[in-house]
Amino acid sequence: MAIIYSYPTVAPGTGDQVIGTKYYPDTEENKTVQFNVGQINSLGTTDYLETTVTLTNAQWLALPGTDVMLVEKAGVGKYIKVITLSVFFNPSGANFTWPNPLNVGFGGNPITNTQGIIAADAVGFGADKVFSVVPLAATLEDNASLFIGTLAGATAGGGSVQVKVRYQVLDITAF
Repeated sequence: MAIIYSYPTVAPGTGDQVIGTKYYPDTEENKTVQFNVGQINSLGTTDYLETTVTLTNAQWLALPGTDVMLVEKAGVGKYIKVITLSVFFNPSGANFTWPNPLNVGFGGNPITNTQGIIAADAVGFGADKVFSVVPLAATLEDNASLFIGTLAGATAGGGSVQVKVRYQVLDITAF
């Protein structure tokens, strides 16, 4: 058998196999087996959902007072928990600006329970820009939809805005 560092290093694909050990409790044996990389990956992302919502330029300009839904409510006894949140500004024409923070949270018109904040960008920008938003330590709401909006001030700029949310739906009957 060759020394392991003599093998080439490659980026794995979801269909690739790796060698590992599986424990069988009924026989109390460890057996050498192959694992699928995609199956291993799913262990770390089980129960996570992800969506990307594109705000048109008209929706962006109307944000003060007209929040945009990102995730539909999941039902009674179910709570949306934001894991990660990213925002991509794809300008076309006028620079993006907003004088007050953009809020992601529950409530809608206005957002009353903020889960993440995109700070105000008073300078503006006319090139692609991506914001990574850290979810806040906040109370979740039962059977509530998740929105993006701003409380006041005029949003400006041309182009589209994409919001990517990775989240879990927590069900208190199966917590």
